[in-house]
Amino acid sequence: MSNLEELKDVLRMYSTHEQHPSQVDEAHAALGDDDLVVDALIWALQQNEIDLKLLALQLLQEHFADAKRAMTAVRSLISDNVDRLVRITAINTLHLMGDTSDDLVPLLTPRLRSDDAFERILSAGNLWRINRSEDAFYVLRQEAAGDDNEPAAMMARSHLDETGS
Repeated sequence: MSNLEELKDVLRMYSTHEQHPSQVDEAHAALGDDDLVVDALIWALQQNEIDLKLLALQLLQEHFADAKRAMTAVRSLISDNVDRLVRITAINTLHLMGDTSDDLVPLLTPRLRSDDAFERILSAGNLWRINRSEDAFYVLRQEAAGDDNEPAAMMARSHLDETGS
């Protein structure tokens, strides 16, 4: 792509409600790997359209995990009280991007009290990796005690196994 406006148009085109399994890969192929793509993804994360944010987060997870300069834009989505899926995907994206910054602690700590099990577990997993928070460990242990086949319990156990707890 030659300029930022063209990249924005491609992102808009691929951010649809009717997603299909290869959509993120197709968007990546259309965007390319230019440094300007990360600027376009940061722009997408700052827009109001949920599908645009989700596409940008998926691209960062699957194709641009080394795009450290997008971390600030991804972090800002953790405080998004509008859309649960955007918030949870942002929390998971930061982990996949390797963000272990202390900046995450005040963003993730309130999420330990969320009514959403996945939000609690992803936040706790990140906090446990960052600073071995006792509150995070408590959430993970409590969630891991659930039914063996329950996805939330399996995810919590995975976070504990990953950190050797």
